[in-house]
Amino acid sequence: MDFNLILKNNLKHHFLPHFVLAIFLACVTPALYGISSLNAINASRPLEMFLSMTGIILLTPVFQPEQNENLRDLIRSKKIDYLFICLIRLLYAIFFLALLFGIFVIIMHASESQVNIQHFIGGFSSALFLGTLGFCVSGISNNVILGYMIAMIYYVANFAMKKELKCWYLFSMSAGSFQEKYWLLATSILLIIFVFIYLKFTKK
Repeated sequence: MDFNLILKNNLKHHFLPHFVLAIFLACVTPALYGISSLNAINASRPLEMFLSMTGIILLTPVFQPEQNENLRDLIRSKKIDYLFICLIRLLYAIFFLALLFGIFVIIMHASESQVNIQHFIGGFSSALFLGTLGFCVSGISNNVILGYMIAMIYYVANFAMKKELKCWYLFSMSAGSFQEKYWLLATSILLIIFVFIYLKFTKK
C-alpha cells in the first residue's frame, strides 16, 4: 500500500510537471527544425540537437523532492528504502523518455522523413546521456540546480567541441556516425550505477 501511494504521489506531483514540459518541447521541435521529407542525416538533427534536452528535463530532477531535508528524513523513515524509490522514479522517467522519442520518430516517419530504429536509438542515447549526467551531478551534490547547469553546459559545448568530446559527442548521427551512441549508452549505465553505489555508502 505504501509503495502504491508513493508511486502515485511521485507520478502526479513530481514527474507530471516535468513530463508536460518535455511534451511541450517535443511539440515545439517541428516548428524550429521541420520534420517532413528529411533525408537520414537531416532527420537526425531535430532528435539530437533539440529533442535530446528532454533527457535533462525528465531525469535530472529524480532527487528533487528530497531537496527539502524534512521530506527527505520522512521518506527515509518509511519501510521502503529511499534509494529504491529513487530507482523507481528513474526507471519510469527513462520509460517515458523512450516513449516520447518513439512517438516522435513514428510521426517523422509518417511525415515521409527517412527515419529508422537507429534514429530512435541514437536520439534516445543522446537524451539519456544528458539526463543521466544531470542525474549524477544532482545526486552527488544534493543540488538539482547544479545538475541542470552541468547538463546544459555539456549540451551547449557540443556545438563547438566536436573533436574534444570524441566518443561522447551528442550530435554524431548528424555528422554521419553512429558509433558514438554505444559510448553514450554505456556511459549512461555506468553513471546510474555509480550514483546509486555512492549514495548507498555515503547517505545513511
